[in-house]
Amino acid sequence: MTTFIILITIFSGISLVLIFKKYDFPKLEKVIRKISFYSLIGILICAILLVFDFRIKGKYTTTIIGLTFLLSTILLFGLTKKSLTKVLSGILTLPMFVFGILSLFSEVGLVFFYLITLPFQSPMAKSEINENHNVEVRVGGFFACGESLVITKSQFGILDKQQYVGNNSCVTGIDKIETLEFKENNVEFLIYHDGKTEFENPYKYQPEIKNVW
Repeated sequence: MTTFIILITIFSGISLVLIFKKYDFPKLEKVIRKISFYSLIGILICAILLVFDFRIKGKYTTTIIGLTFLLSTILLFGLTKKSLTKVLSGILTLPMFVFGILSLFSEVGLVFFYLITLPFQSPMAKSEINENHNVEVRVGGFFACGESLVITKSQFGILDKQQYVGNNSCVTGIDKIETLEFKENNVEFLIYHDGKTEFENPYKYQPEIKNVW
């Protein structure tokens, strides 16, 4: 999250300089426009996949696609002299400017950035269960007492299918998960964490899983 805000700030600053100094880089603008367009297509594909609980393989793949779109669009807003492109890129860029300033004085701005980055965040940790399954640690939702455990299954060679999401372990600072048992309706993990909660370390966790395989 911190890295994301720093990158947004840097590119926003560059965009503002380009606006006020009125530099003209038509070739660069053409390249940035293409990057923004194709990364937008990538985001739409990722969003459609997420609706069906799929993600593209790779710990940072979705994150890179999302960041590429955001940063290229912000830069395009400062580069372009075309009215339509300015309006379209401004739909994303102007709220970024506003909430970026708000984040300096209020948590409202940070909540905005949290919400737009949540679907594209990479897992905090990822451990292999077997050749077809992995367990990921992701940021818990608003009502989760700790971090979320997500069991995924490899599909079609390039996708991971979300099979189970557990938000009730209430453990935070998870950096490693060891699988003790993985059978139908009977799964048991050993969770290693930072020890800042009252749970033993490692913590033995057995989620309630029914007929998800």
